[in-house]
Amino acid sequence: MRLGFHLPAWLRTAIGIALVVMAGLVRGASGGPPFQTIFDAHSAAMLLIEPDSGQIVDANPAAASFYGYSRETLRAMRIDEINSFTPEQVAEERRLAASRGRNYFIFRHRLANGAQKTVEVHSQPFDFGDHRLLLSIINDVTPGRLSNEGLWHYQSLLEERVAAQVQEANASRRREELVLIVGLLVQAGVIALLFVNISRRKGLEQERQALARVVTEERQRLFDILWGTGAGTWEWALETGAVRVNNHWAGLVGRAPAEVAGLTEAQLRDFIHPDDLARVLAARQQHLDGESPAYECEMRVREGGDGWIWVMDRGRVVARDERGNPLRMAGTWLEITGKKQYEDKLRLAASVFTHAREAIMITGVDGTIVEVNDAFCRITGFDRDDVIGKTPKVLSSGRHDAAFYAAMWHVLTETGHWQGEVWNRRKDGELFAEMLTISAVRDEYGRAPYYVALFSDITAQKLHESELERYAHYDALTGLPNRLLVMDRLRQAMAVAQRRGGRLAVAYLDLDGFKAVNDTHGHAAGDEVLSTLAERFRLAVREGDTMARLGGDEFVAVLVDPGDREMVQSVLQRLLDAASKAVVWNGHSLEVSASIGLTYYPQSADIDADTLVQQADDAMYLAKQTGKNRFYLFE
Repeated sequence: MRLGFHLPAWLRTAIGIALVVMAGLVRGASGGPPFQTIFDAHSAAMLLIEPDSGQIVDANPAAASFYGYSRETLRAMRIDEINSFTPEQVAEERRLAASRGRNYFIFRHRLANGAQKTVEVHSQPFDFGDHRLLLSIINDVTPGRLSNEGLWHYQSLLEERVAAQVQEANASRRREELVLIVGLLVQAGVIALLFVNISRRKGLEQERQALARVVTEERQRLFDILWGTGAGTWEWALETGAVRVNNHWAGLVGRAPAEVAGLTEAQLRDFIHPDDLARVLAARQQHLDGESPAYECEMRVREGGDGWIWVMDRGRVVARDERGNPLRMAGTWLEITGKKQYEDKLRLAASVFTHAREAIMITGVDGTIVEVNDAFCRITGFDRDDVIGKTPKVLSSGRHDAAFYAAMWHVLTETGHWQGEVWNRRKDGELFAEMLTISAVRDEYGRAPYYVALFSDITAQKLHESELERYAHYDALTGLPNRLLVMDRLRQAMAVAQRRGGRLAVAYLDLDGFKAVNDTHGHAAGDEVLSTLAERFRLAVREGDTMARLGGDEFVAVLVDPGDREMVQSVLQRLLDAASKAVVWNGHSLEVSASIGLTYYPQSADIDADTLVQQADDAMYLAKQTGKNRFYLFE
């Protein structure tokens, strides 16, 4: 009777995950981290092989460590320089794997130090652009590290070898018995043949005992290896429904071995989560019906009282009757709770990435965009295909110079983090403001192969802030700077003049006859006069000077570096001319004039901005007293 064993479940799981992840990355490189990163970082030994020539195209660090060659040396070798099997042996192993339904091959690989290792090779072809390569994952299954399926393979060959030797021994024994009978008939040779037969019998008995010891030792080694994997094993007799399990199986469900000694298949179902039972039974029945080469299913099982753990349940039919009906099935349970929790975290991260309201952009260390989420497309107007493989320069607004980005990357390189406001451009050309946070994603070696940028659209907020800024510093009627802004600029101009030894002039302007306009035509006419004259005053002063409205019909001009007396008088005359030119409103010609007071800075005494404006106001008052429509210098 044969016992079935499985490849260690943890290793099969790891290989399965690696192949799925690799396949996903190769088929859609833009869906996550690139193939090369996973290939280099994976702990399993992996080779990329040209299928026609057997040339090793690449080897990951784990493969270099396993074979004892450097990656450069492996890239210069062919696989047949490592595989010690002859081409005929390789062909036979492939045939044997196909006949037994195995998806892997067992070879002997030669290491750099001359040692040979028995390995399982899982190979899968993948397309890299227009070039097809074999991705081979190498698993060391030399004695002490055999997988469950490797155990089945090894046990099968062992039992066949033992059966053949026992059969040969029995045949030899029958021949000797026949010789003994013939010898008894032949009296002359009775005694001689008797001694020979006894001697041969002793030799055969010794051979049978030696074979029995080998079988016992090999079985013990197999069970020791199985114990080392931590897998729970089960055997199910379909005719009786009896289920035999090992101690590890009992430990997984929180039971003592004695409690599950008489377990039946019906009782085993009680350990399976009700939501998973139908799926488990369907997968098992599919194998029993011959629709799948093996049974495999992830499920939750009860641990102790009310707790649940995830296990990977694998098995296959190991005995059938002469009509092919299954008689016995065997398999393993391996706990995968940690794996399922990790998968849940990955799904949660993917969901957060997809549904986040903030735009998310992932770039490589070279700045190439490798992934964006839906919010990125919504905010920027770019489709995912528009930006994948490009750099964030596609969003550049041109409002930030090279020094800005150099400072950003300096901080990001030094600290791994940068945050600030950036103006970018949407696909339709519209500028928008974003609050941007960039973080380096570091691997276990401290390297930062990826950068994650999160940003939200703050354009409305910036426009609102700009509007508030305008309300706070600009006159609502004329659009000129108000008292708060002009006094701030005056203080700055005074500080610059004092520091650099320059000069500035302050002109205080008040309209003559403005009250009559308001009284005669109303405030709407007055507002029209103020807004029209404000624009004229703004054009009358030089670029770099400030024209402001203090309130009512009073204005102030700050003239920076005013020049000589003639230049100042030229500016003041332009202001007087602008004020005296009539303003047409509703068919009426509205006329006013202006009186201007002027003062200079610096002076012999140390004065502040308020005092300077007051001096110009006093001079303006004297201008009004002396006839209006003129300017007067403060003495």
